[in-house]
Amino acid sequence: MITGIQILGVVFSLMMLYLTYVYYKRNNYGYRSVILWSLIWLGVAVLLLIPSTVYGVMQTLQIERTADFFVLGAALFFTLVIFHLYVNVKRLSKKMEELVRNEAINNAEVKKKKK
Repeated sequence: MITGIQILGVVFSLMMLYLTYVYYKRNNYGYRSVILWSLIWLGVAVLLLIPSTVYGVMQTLQIERTADFFVLGAALFFTLVIFHLYVNVKRLSKKMEELVRNEAINNAEVKKKKK
């Protein structure tokens, strides 16, 4: 029997799948990103509709309740996403700093030549 929380989760997953498609059409996502996120949202929907698919993993990890498994999985997933975002922000910050530094050096050289 499907519970209310499962329905809510599947609706959320389908909404996120639609938003993934919309952002792909707006060229905010590349082809690989839209495939990755679509698989994630479809996987979430399947796991919510058929929670028995994870019972073997839950037994191995000695997790009693399905909700605990999903909360733990979500926490691990979001930790991974936050780490990935942190690395990208640091990389972009370093590139931006280098770009600004080079631009400042070029502007200083141009001003010297004008004098």
